[in-house]
Amino acid sequence: MESRGKTRLIRISVWVAVLSLLLAVVSSLATALAASAHTELRSMAPASGSTATTAPTQVVLTFSEPVSTRFAAVTVTDGTGATVTDGRPTVSGATVTQPLRALRDGSYAVTYRVVSEDGHPVSGRASFSVHLERTSATAPATPAPSPSGTSAAATATPGAPSGTPSPIASAPRGVTPQPAVPWALAGVIAAAVIGGIVALGRGRPRRR
Repeated sequence: MESRGKTRLIRISVWVAVLSLLLAVVSSLATALAASAHTELRSMAPASGSTATTAPTQVVLTFSEPVSTRFAAVTVTDGTGATVTDGRPTVSGATVTQPLRALRDGSYAVTYRVVSEDGHPVSGRASFSVHLERTSATAPATPAPSPSGTSAAATATPGAPSGTPSPIASAPRGVTPQPAVPWALAGVIAAAVIGGIVALGRGRPRRR
């Protein structure tokens, strides 16, 4: 009788340990899935950390999911902290567009805060720089006297621009990898069931 009681106690302890492990794994996976499901910024134009050679007229933020049209806020400031935004942002699905005033050379900071459709707030900071290209022109050439004493006027063609403005390209929308939750969960459950069967087999008393 005493041996049977010990065996039963061992079985109960094994199953309690297995169930505790399963609950911990499921809780961790649920937390990871909830965190990955939140809305996040996918791209910004001008791109964060980039240098624009033409003054952008707006900042475009693209998120992974549609955001609320009521709570979107975007602030763009220059190096002195002065705001350079022009009016309120407009929201179209997952895209938020903030008009800008005329920008000069310098660094600009972008602060945004939006609310996803499920009510989760998303905020962050980014920055970009502006370095406008200047167009240089050559001075008119001085006409040289001809041997006959007459001179012809020489016309100088202004020089071409030193460079071609590079377009501001937004970062490509990445693909969020999907976690292999079904396979991981199936593997944990299978390991737990096998462990329980082995423990029960070892704890069963042998017949003489």
